[in-house]
Order: sequence, then C-alpha cells, then structure tokens
Amino acid sequence: MSTVRVGLVSDSHGRFECLSRMADSAPDVAAWIHGGDYCDDGEDLAIYTGVPVYAVLGNNDYLNHTNDPECRCVTVGGIRIVAIHGSQWYGERRLQKLVELGHEQHADLVVFGHTHRRFIKREADLWIVNPGSIGLPRDGRKGTYAVVTIDDGVITDIAFHEIDRK
Repeated sequence: MSTVRVGLVSDSHGRFECLSRMADSAPDVAAWIHGGDYCDDGEDLAIYTGVPVYAVLGNNDYLNHTNDPECRCVTVGGIRIVAIHGSQWYGERRLQKLVELGHEQHADLVVFGHTHRRFIKREADLWIVNPGSIGLPRDGRKGTYAVVTIDDGVITDIAFHEIDRK
C-alpha cells in the first residue's frame, strides 16, 4: 500500500514561527497546500521543509511577490486537489460555490481559507476542508492545520491538528 500525506494550511499572515512549528510537527507530509493570506509564506515553508508548497492568493495578498494564482488544481498522491481562498463568497453561498468548483474540476478535495475557522464536509465523493488559521485562529487560541492521508489514491483520513502560537 502506498501512503501519502498532504498538509493543509491557510491564513498564516506572516507568522513563520507558527508555520515552522507546524512543519516540525508533521515531518512526513509530502506536500503542503496553502489556502492564501499570506501566500508568500508558502515560499518560506517550501524552503524550510524541502517539499512542494502549492499556494493561492488570499484577500490580503495584494502585496505578494509570488506568481501564485487565485485558484489552483494539483494532483498529489493520486487525488485531485483544488485550492482557493474563498473570500469572494459568503455564508451558505460559499459552500455551494466550493462544491460546484470541485465538481467542475473533477476534484476529490477542495481546500479553502479566509474564515480562520476549521471546517470539513463531505458531499458524495468530494471533501471540502478549511484547515482554519495557523497564525490568527478565530475558533480558539491555538493555530490549526490539517493532514490528509491518501492510501493508493483514496483519501482515508483527514485530521485537524493544533499548535501553540507562542
């Protein structure tokens, strides 16, 4: 059995000390998906970990110096992942639009950010996940991220993790 782990992170807002603690607590992650705000942090995370980081622009990335897109589709471990910050939609409309985007892109997983709150939902064969905020969480005092476990091209687990921010 081939197992791959993908880390999901968002809304780091320049707090690299949180990203480095996160990376140290998840050494077996093969790639990271960064859901925006500040996608520049993704470059630092890639250097720190030595693994690919796929980032998208968030609503606070207007001064970013990367070429990251607003929406990105990647395949890791045999699953198709779509990442988007999600700040262009609000309330129930956000979930509806994320599901539509996932289906349009034939995705297995849609990762988003912006709310700074953890979220997970399964819609048939599509997972929708917000890892929360590693730098400025709104649903607790600790920063959060998620790790997706993929076995032979199938998502078998999605787990949220917390790190101290200080």
